[in-house]
Amino acid sequence: MGELVAALQQFDPALEVRLAIQPRLPYEHAVGPVAEADGMVWIGEAGQCGYASDEVAESLGWR
Repeated sequence: MGELVAALQQFDPALEVRLAIQPRLPYEHAVGPVAEADGMVWIGEAGQCGYASDEVAESLGWR
């Protein structure tokens, strides 16, 4: 979990957080509830918001 916290701390806390899923056609999903179960922290998704831009895919190293 420390890796995720450290990665997020470099950004403005006022920014929205989205999950990008599926490298070939990146979908944009809202972050949902966060919970602990089975000895892990889980981040739920709160629905698809649309498609991530080419800039997002490039920033994630998917293109």
